[in-house]
Amino acid sequence: MHRLSVVLPAYNEQARIERAIRSAGRFLANLDFPTELIVVDDGSTDNTRAIVERSAAELPQLRLIAHEQNQGKGMAVRTGLLAARGEWALFSDVDEAVPIGEALTLLEAGETQQADVVIGTRYHRDSRILRRQPWQRILVSRLGNLLIRALLLPGLRDTQCGFKLFRTATTRRVFERVTVRGFGFDVEVLAIARCLGCRIIETPVTWVHGEGSTLRLAPAALDVLRDLLRTTWRIRTGFYTKQASSDARE
Repeated sequence: MHRLSVVLPAYNEQARIERAIRSAGRFLANLDFPTELIVVDDGSTDNTRAIVERSAAELPQLRLIAHEQNQGKGMAVRTGLLAARGEWALFSDVDEAVPIGEALTLLEAGETQQADVVIGTRYHRDSRILRRQPWQRILVSRLGNLLIRALLLPGLRDTQCGFKLFRTATTRRVFERVTVRGFGFDVEVLAIARCLGCRIIETPVTWVHGEGSTLRLAPAALDVLRDLLRTTWRIRTGFYTKQASSDARE
C-alpha cells in the first residue's frame, strides 16, 4: 500500500498542469516510501488531458483519471480521493500556491496528532505568506470564512485553502457522501467529516499567490454561499448522519 497519494484536480489547465506534475513528480521521487500521483482531468476542452498522458509516459507513479464531461472541482477531488490507494491522500491545486513539499508538514502533523483531516492554513501566526492575493480576494475570503465559522465550522481558520490531507481509512466514507460539485465542496467535506466524528486539525504552511487563475470571484463566492447554506441545512436536519446510519445497517 502506498503511504501517500497526491491528487491534482485539473480543468483547462494546459498552461500550468505540466509544471505542477513535474514539481509533484520530483517531490515524490525523493521520498523513501511508496507514493502515487493522480491527475483528475475534469472534462477539459483544451490540451490538458494530452499533456497529462504525455507526462504519464515518463512518470510511472502518475495515473490519469478523466471525466468525459466537466463535473466541477468538488467532483474531481471526490473522484481522485476515492481512487487513492495511499494511507494518506493529499489534494493540491495546480497553481502550486502551497509548495508541494509542505505535504510532509501536513503528514507529520496528521500522524503525530492522530488526525483524520489536516488543513494547510494561511491564517496562522506561523504561516509564511510570500506573495499575497489581491485585496478583493482577501476581503471575500475573510468575510466568507467568518460566515462559515459562524454557521457551520467554528474553530477552523481556513476552510478554503486548496491543500488538504486525508487519512483514507476514515475519510473514504466522507467522500462517498459529497454532493457539492463546485468550490463550496471544501465546506461540505469538512462538515461531513466533523459530523462523522473525524478529527480535523490545521497546520501553518508557506503560501504564495499564483497567477493565471481562471476563477471568477463573484460567481464563485455566490456558489460557495449557496452551498454553505445547503450544507448547513443538511447538517441541522441530520441528512449526513442518516446516511451513515443507513450504511451501518447495510
